[in-house]
Amino acid sequence: MRNKGETGEAQNMIIEKIRKIAGDENVIVLGTGPASAMADEPAGCRPGDFMAGVQSLLCFGIPVPLEAYGSKKYSLEIVWRSQNLLYRRLDTLALRFSGLLEENGFRSMPTYGCMPLGVNQKGAVVGYLNQVRMAEITGMGVIGKNGLLLHPRYGSRLMLGGLLTTASLPAMHDPDVKAPGCPSDCHVCSDACPVNAIVPEKKQVRIMRCLSYTARTPAMSRLKFFFLRMRNKLDAARYMSITSFDEHTFHICSRCVSLCPYGDRQ
Repeated sequence: MRNKGETGEAQNMIIEKIRKIAGDENVIVLGTGPASAMADEPAGCRPGDFMAGVQSLLCFGIPVPLEAYGSKKYSLEIVWRSQNLLYRRLDTLALRFSGLLEENGFRSMPTYGCMPLGVNQKGAVVGYLNQVRMAEITGMGVIGKNGLLLHPRYGSRLMLGGLLTTASLPAMHDPDVKAPGCPSDCHVCSDACPVNAIVPEKKQVRIMRCLSYTARTPAMSRLKFFFLRMRNKLDAARYMSITSFDEHTFHICSRCVSLCPYGDRQ
């Protein structure tokens, strides 16, 4: 059995290996933090609800290129494809980092960017772990008025990946930056939202209003989804998960990201 010194040394070694892989894979932003910081999340959406003995969060991000949002032609298609490819890349890295932790004697579970989904008691579609909150806890930025993570350089453009682990990973933030958050007088995102889905004072998005407007899901029958939601919420969530991600979904709006002035726009 390892003593505390050996365990701490092993965890520091794991961090250096993770940093090396992140550098090789051009992962721009990386951080760790305590899982206990998510204890105030809704019941069923806390790290301990998924893994006994969880100690740490690892979160990482890669930005969608700025000009994807500013392209004079096919901007929505370019953003959509960029996000699809980045989700795959980030989820694959979460698996790789989880495997590294397991090889060193710690349990780990990847957290994926979009799925699986759930349906809460109010019938709204919800994620199973709040990756934006994970990113904030691990020092990658702060949650903005648009409900997204704000990074001092990349604004709202970071796509996120992450994992839970039983390892007590030392806190680190690469790069070590400070994000002051939205200016008090800025309401660009909420003013630009075509369906008033953003609640800036709560830093929240009315997700069903947003999805109903922006998501185009030709493989998913909305009538079937609503029927399943009344009968069995788990069946409804699984149906949406297998018909509404990757190339199955196209989003016609990203104004809360593309118009956000936060970050280095140069």
